[in-house]
This record gives sequence, C-alpha cells and structure tokens, in this order.
Amino acid sequence: MPFTIVTQGTFTQPATAVNQIIPLPSGADYFVTTNLTQMATTQATGRVVRGEWYGGGLTAVNDGLRWKKTDSTSAINIDKFSTSTASNGFTYVTSFPAPQAALTGTTITQANGAVATVTNTYSEGDTVIIYNAVGMQQISGMTFTISSVSGSGFTLLGLDSSGFAAAATAFSVRRVNQFTPVEPSFLYVTAITQAAQAQVTVSQANSVYLGQKLEFTIPGSFGMVQLNNYYQVQNLPAVVTSIVDAYNFTINVNTTNFTAFAFPASSGSPTTQLFATVAPAGQSTQFNPISGVQTGYNFTQIPFHSGVFIPYMYVPAGAQSPGGSASDVIVWAAYKMETGTINAPVPS
Repeated sequence: MPFTIVTQGTFTQPATAVNQIIPLPSGADYFVTTNLTQMATTQATGRVVRGEWYGGGLTAVNDGLRWKKTDSTSAINIDKFSTSTASNGFTYVTSFPAPQAALTGTTITQANGAVATVTNTYSEGDTVIIYNAVGMQQISGMTFTISSVSGSGFTLLGLDSSGFAAAATAFSVRRVNQFTPVEPSFLYVTAITQAAQAQVTVSQANSVYLGQKLEFTIPGSFGMVQLNNYYQVQNLPAVVTSIVDAYNFTINVNTTNFTAFAFPASSGSPTTQLFATVAPAGQSTQFNPISGVQTGYNFTQIPFHSGVFIPYMYVPAGAQSPGGSASDVIVWAAYKMETGTINAPVPS
C-alpha cells in the first residue's frame, strides 16, 4: 500500500537540546525525521541522521530504525532503536495517559536537589506525584519533574530539602502524564528568595515565559504571604523578568522586606499543610514607540491554551536519537497508509 504525507514540519534545537512533542491530529502510520545539520558533517562520535517509525503493528509500538554515521566517518549504519533501551527511540502517544501503578520508595535525602531512592523504570524528565512521605509530609501530594534517573532512583532538582528536619524514610510515587488538557497549569512553589527581584523555584520544569503575569497563593505556614493578591495591594502584577533555568525564574517584585519563605515542619501536616502555588494570569507587553516593536508577549503560548493534542509523537533529543543535538535542524514528516477495496472481477 502506498503512503500519503499528511503533515510535515521542521524544528531547530536550542543550545541545550530538548525533547520534542509533534502533534499529529490525523494520526500516522509512518513517521520520519531527517537531521539536515548532521547529514552534512562528520563528527568525532556517531550521529543519527535519519529516524523512521512504522505503525500499524509492523514493529513494536515504539520501535523504529535509525540511520547513523559511524564514528569519525560518513559511512551509514542502520539499526533498531526503542524506548525500552538507552538508545532513545520514538514514542507514539495515542491516548491521554492514566497514572501508572504506585511504587514504594525507601528514602528521600535532605539536599538541594533531593535524591529519591526507589526501584523504577522511569525516564529523564518524567512527571511524578510523591505521597505518603514518612518524615517529609511537607511534600506529600506534590508533583515533580525528575532528573538523573536510574533504575534505583532519581533527583528532584526543584526541591531543596536541606533545611528539613529529617530525611524521608518511606514514600509512594506514581508517574503521571506531564501534560494537562489546558495549559499552563499551576506550579508548586518550593522556594522564593528575599531579593530586589525575587527568584522563584518550582517543583516541575516550568512553563512560564518572559513577561508572563503570575498569581501566587501562599499559605500562612510558608511565610511571604505578601505575594498573595499582590496586584490588588500594589496595583502592579507580578511579572516574570528572567528565566534562570528549568526550575527557577525571577519576578519584578522586591521581597527584601517580606517575611521569609520556608516549608512548614513535617509534624504540622496535615492541619497546617497546604501548598504554595503560582499560576499564570496573563502576559505583560512593552511597546517601543520609536521602533514600533512590541516585546514580552508570546503569541503561541499565551495563557490559557489547549494542552498537547492527542495523538502525538515524542521525539527525544540526543546524538543517538532522532531529535538531534544542540543547534541541529530537523525535518520531520508524518504519513498515512492509503486504504481501499480491491474489487476482483466477477466470473461470467
């Protein structure tokens, strides 16, 4: 059966390559990526220059083929990659994922970037909910983006638990879908500095944008309640002024004289335990009357917008992955198999 292209596009990886989500509203039976940057170069280590995924049961659901250059040459080898191995293959998502079965962990350390110990099959950048935390009830029920993932644990880069009274001695964890039907959703706040432009830390790799307006909801047990209803009190919105990294950003609020932000004691849960959160509340723009340029407004990510479309193709980044590395230009295309009825001649 022939294939017909249904959608196509291109993306350029930033200086730090990131995994890509490609919405495929019409679905796909065949998906291919071509790395235009690496196709024209010879690297010291091998690079994937073309990735292919076959649907319709032709291969395992997330398996595919990768065409890659061998080390320091332009010779092409072809082998199979899959999300079940370290080779980082495609993931074709056809339905909104339900939370996975719970796992039982043993410890969460007191550290800036707390480390959780639990036997798991999670992946870098997954979203999890931690609950039933013994000794760290402050975080029970919070959602985290995980990093430095191994089969025995992961790191919570958005959590500084070094000031907690004790490490967690047990916890439960479930992996959940990292996308919500409407985005961006609220984020859990884990730290706010006392500074001329306060730095905010959240538990998930954040989806805030430069110029975005924010609304804070901070329980009294956390301190820094002055940020609550900041717009009504100061007639000024809290606005994102810079993106520090995936978990940290600064705002245009001088919190130097605000009460300090800190997690309440574990022993206070659940009577004093709520969560500090921040949610989007619009975006702030600036207009230069001389140049006529408007800045600070992201027209493709303005709150609020629909979450990721289902189905979609998850294309991981990496030298041996179809998403490519830093600054790589990737062309992709999705195809559907033509179907029809073949009418045999009727005997006379």
